[in-house]
Amino acid sequence: MTMGALADAVAAADGAPLDRAVALIRPFMEDIGWFEALLGTECARIADDPLHLPAFRASRSGAARHLVFARTERIWLAATIVDPVHSAGARLHFSGRHTLCRPLNRFLSADAYRIEGGRAVGTGPCMYPAGTVIAVDERRETLRFRPDDAPLFLLRAQFAPTRVVISRLFDADTGAPLAQAQTDEGHSRTLMLLSLLRMQRRRDATRQFAEALEGALPTQRWAVMREYLALDTERALPALEHMAQAEEDAGVRMVAKRTLAQIAEARCLA
Repeated sequence: MTMGALADAVAAADGAPLDRAVALIRPFMEDIGWFEALLGTECARIADDPLHLPAFRASRSGAARHLVFARTERIWLAATIVDPVHSAGARLHFSGRHTLCRPLNRFLSADAYRIEGGRAVGTGPCMYPAGTVIAVDERRETLRFRPDDAPLFLLRAQFAPTRVVISRLFDADTGAPLAQAQTDEGHSRTLMLLSLLRMQRRRDATRQFAEALEGALPTQRWAVMREYLALDTERALPALEHMAQAEEDAGVRMVAKRTLAQIAEARCLA
């Protein structure tokens, strides 16, 4: 296993169905020779040059620090260090993705939970020796790591489904739902590009705006409509009228009708 082979596998997995994507990456979680070679190479470079910075993205979220080796629209592969944290009233996070993780420096001790009847229900403690590849479908399952005196070092891969990702938060003590979020990285990227086109007054790109109105989420469709109206109100009006009549989401349909009325009023005043 090499970094080149990993890059090829990630590229293939990014466009594959979820089960196939997991199958493509799992061998790199079971045989981590590529990772050990990478660490050896980078440590040697740092020893030769204390100012050397590895060409990987680093990030931090709470007690977890990540060094990201691969990041696409659907695939995320990183080495993660989780610092010991003893806290009460913690939350349970169900990411909406499929996760493979492998503890590297010691056993992983955790409490498992599953979503049942709209609540998070504990399914018991679990313990995995270092080197075990653990699969968790975080659309409905999650692990809450138990704190230890030493940091936990993990190799983790996450896979988003081909549709919208729905993440959920629950209260760890009661299992009650706290929050839910829907994300679609492809649409977020599209919306950013549309915003740039709008700021550049690219009226020749109205076809791209019209096509983006087919987003999977109501909030996505309305976000695109706002950009479309800001770019070229006249060309966007037919789509807005259609949205006011045929949009399946009642909230977006109501906002579209209100916007139509505001445009009509502004024309009358003019």
